[in-house]
Parts: sequence; structure tokens; C-alpha cells
Amino acid sequence: MFEKIREIMLEYNDVAPEAITPDTRFLADLAMNSLDIMDMVGRMEDEFDVTIETEDLNKIFTVQDLINYLNEIM
Repeated sequence: MFEKIREIMLEYNDVAPEAITPDTRFLADLAMNSLDIMDMVGRMEDEFDVTIETEDLNKIFTVQDLINYLNEIM
């Protein structure tokens, strides 16, 4: 799952693949804005066939948080 998430994140960030790790923070490390995050969330929903609730985004700060969340709802 991590590799697929990294692949999707690279579509929205101009960083080297090795810069995205489970500890990578969306805001602090990647400086993603809210539009980028919402676009990426939509892409994740399509890829993993899930619905990520908007209020749950307040609990997702790192790539590992996203992996844990997806594992819970899948």
C-alpha cells in the first residue's frame, strides 16, 4: 500500500520518491495546500475504492496515518 500511496503523492509533489516515507508530513514536509490535499484525497478514494470522510482528515498528518486510516476503513 505504501508504494501505491507514494506513487499517487508524487503526482502532487515535486520531490524525489525517497523523500516520501511513512513519517512524511503532508503540511510540514511537503507544504501541500488544501486544494492539493483534497485532489489527492479524491485520487486515493478512487484508487482504493473508499470514502475518506472530511472530518477524518483532521486525524491524518503523516503518510503512516493515511496508511493506518485506509487499513481501518478497507
